[in-house]
Formats: sequence, structure tokens, C-alpha cells
Amino acid sequence: MRGWLRLGIACAALAAVACNTVGSVQRALRDPGERISDFPEQVWQEYDCDGRRLPFLRVEKVQLVPKRVRAGEDFNHRIVYALCPETPTAVVSGRLQTRILFRGHAIVHEHQPVYELKPGRWVVDAFVTVPEHAETGVYSMELDFDSESLHFEERRSFAVHAAE
Repeated sequence: MRGWLRLGIACAALAAVACNTVGSVQRALRDPGERISDFPEQVWQEYDCDGRRLPFLRVEKVQLVPKRVRAGEDFNHRIVYALCPETPTAVVSGRLQTRILFRGHAIVHEHQPVYELKPGRWVVDAFVTVPEHAETGVYSMELDFDSESLHFEERRSFAVHAAE
């Protein structure tokens, strides 16, 4: 029976390494910035925006890749959103705040007083470098957007391991 237990532990360890490797590959294939994925007409039809209160926003995906990093390394923060504005080419301007928390305290706080959400489906990639002196533990990345017509908050956790 001990042989099966060792095999199970070895498989679990291999799976953890593979997931981290996949995350590293995903991260390497991404570039910082924003790009349109689908045009407003497609998003309008997909979300039946004729029958919705406008502007309509759907945050479709929020990712941190990889979710386990070493101090001094960076990770990719990706957000994918779809927006149906009140008029076909309108944007929604608001305040965007990004925070990284450790043990309940903000260790990084960025504030963009004017951030524009654009019509259609957009993929936004940013890269965050973990400080070399960061402590081992679980961290949280928080995103908060606020405008007169829209508000959203998103949180994702990630793990930091001490640099080798």
C-alpha cells in the first residue's frame, strides 16, 4: 500500500509542477496592453443589449497567471470585459484602483482617475512584478472601477514563495 501512496504523492507533485509550467507558458505568450477581441455589434447581439439598461458591462474573465510566483518574478493580470454603451461608439469613463493586499494591508495601491471602458469585447493584459523582498504567503489583487453609471470589483488571490 505504501507504494501506491508514494505514487499518488509523486503524481500530485508532478501535476503541481505541470500547472505552474502551463501558467508560465501562458504568461510568456501574453503582451501588455489592450486589444479588441469582438466588435460592439457582436457583443450587442450576444448579450441582447436592446433589452437591457445601458450601459451594460459584463466582466467575463479575470486571471492571474501564474498563480504561484517567487519573490522578484512577475505575473500576468488579465481582464476580459464586454461593454454595450448607450451609443455605439461611447466609452464609460471612471476611476480605476488596483491594490495588492498581504495580511489584510495594501502593499501596492495604484489609482487611475480617468480610465475608459470601450464598446465591444476587450482583453487587457498587465504585468505585475513581485518585490524581491516579498514575504512568502497568500496575497490578493483587487480591482475596483467606479463611474456615474457602472461599478465593478474583482478580487483574485495568488501565492508568493521566497526567492531562492
